[in-house]
Amino acid sequence: MELHSGLKSAEVAGKNLMALFPDLEERRLVSHFERALQGEASVLSTALHRYLLPLPSPFREGGLEHMLQTARIAPLFNAGNVCGIVLVIEDVTQRESQAAALGRQHRRDELLSWALAQLLKTDHPRKSVRQLFFKIAEQLDFDTFLIYLRDRETAELGLDSFGGIPVDAEKDYGKCPFLSFLPPRPAQIAVLNYVAQRPEPEYDVLKKARISAAVVIPLTVEDRNLGFLCFATWTRPTIQADESDLVETIGQYLATALDRENTNQLLHKAKGELADHAQNLERRVEERTARLQETISELETFSYTIAHDLRAPVRGMSGFCEVLLEDMAGTLPPQARTIVEKIARASHRMEALTRDLLQFSKVSRQEVELSRVEIEPLVEELPILAVPEVRRAITIQAPLYPVLAHKGLLQHVLSNLIDNAVKFIPPQGAPKVTISAEVVSQGSPNTRSRKLVFSSTESATRQMDLAANQVRIWVKDEGIGIPREAHQKIFGIFERGVSSDLYQGTGIGLAIVARAMQRMGGTCGVESELGKGSRFWLDLPAA
Repeated sequence: MELHSGLKSAEVAGKNLMALFPDLEERRLVSHFERALQGEASVLSTALHRYLLPLPSPFREGGLEHMLQTARIAPLFNAGNVCGIVLVIEDVTQRESQAAALGRQHRRDELLSWALAQLLKTDHPRKSVRQLFFKIAEQLDFDTFLIYLRDRETAELGLDSFGGIPVDAEKDYGKCPFLSFLPPRPAQIAVLNYVAQRPEPEYDVLKKARISAAVVIPLTVEDRNLGFLCFATWTRPTIQADESDLVETIGQYLATALDRENTNQLLHKAKGELADHAQNLERRVEERTARLQETISELETFSYTIAHDLRAPVRGMSGFCEVLLEDMAGTLPPQARTIVEKIARASHRMEALTRDLLQFSKVSRQEVELSRVEIEPLVEELPILAVPEVRRAITIQAPLYPVLAHKGLLQHVLSNLIDNAVKFIPPQGAPKVTISAEVVSQGSPNTRSRKLVFSSTESATRQMDLAANQVRIWVKDEGIGIPREAHQKIFGIFERGVSSDLYQGTGIGLAIVARAMQRMGGTCGVESELGKGSRFWLDLPAA
């Protein structure tokens, strides 16, 4: 008692307890002593009375004026009679302070969880922020809150929501009066304590609204300031550090929710613009495709007409050359005969060009209906195989799987490839052509896929796999080959892989192959090197 009350034992011995501590009577605690003198014990808890004797608190940092106590007031017996009172006081200040701090922390954790849940479940935090922060301010014992947000377009700061500002002071808060109190670092909070005692003029606007303490939290996401969140009180001069930490965390939650809303709105706007752009682009593509198709149709009609109309004069030219060479051979000087022979050769080439060009136009213009085509019988029916040398040069490796194709176009394609294979061979060489097929999975047309091999007992499975894959037809020769740089261009019209005079051609045969495969929904390509032959492939849907 000497340590905690500051009273010496000599000062208090023999004196009345109520006289030493008069607030016992003021707080109506004397009755407990009277009951003890009658033989009845009492226990006083901090929940009801906080303390028995007004002793100073041993923990000043907790903000407590008096020591928190539990007390037992019991009778003192001597030979069965009450001869006095035994008073035992326990200092529970630290325990109760810790329990109160834990309770406050629990309530604040619950508030943080609730605020986070509210901000997470809404897609429009700007619309619900007023109702949300009324509840937060109430639970944190703040009298005022203000939220300033930046406009997404102009970045100007404006008052979005507020509560607790007197009507006569509202106009002073249209523009944020807290900006002058913020520290140099934009993401750092500002705590304004003892506002009433501040002589600086910038505090006058806060005093007018009866604000005694305030905290200002910048709403910042990745160094981007979205606005400010402010809490203030009228009833106490200071805001504790744990309170400012709590509202700073809530401010971070709000900033994240606002940034998510801004991002979603920008994304929605971008999606709308992208959809509009895609619609405009699709319309422009349709218009240009229509114009392109019209142009292609006109060009094809023009090329067909030109090729068709040129055939008659070319044949006439060839006929006149033959007349000159046969009927007037004896009268023609050698130099003139040479010139007529050159004209004849040129006219023959011109006739071949017009013939192939007409065939190319026919392939481009004819109607194409796909059906099941058996490849092996088709190869056997090729007109080019009527030539014995060609028939002997061809080897067919079964099975040749059926495909979805146009019979006439596929026959033309194979005929052109075989014709090239027997024509482009080394001098004094013999042609060798191998035709085979394999099932490949759908994929890049320029990448050879894994071959699928089936046994005779797997016919049902093979039919199912064929329906989901493609058949690749190979036409392999042992000719002169094609340089790598020419692999792509040889499928263009009037393009040739070999320019030697030993091999005549118009440069249209492979263009017809490519166009026919395109019309049938297939693809084609070549694998070749100079001097090592060529392997042409055709991909078509499996039947």
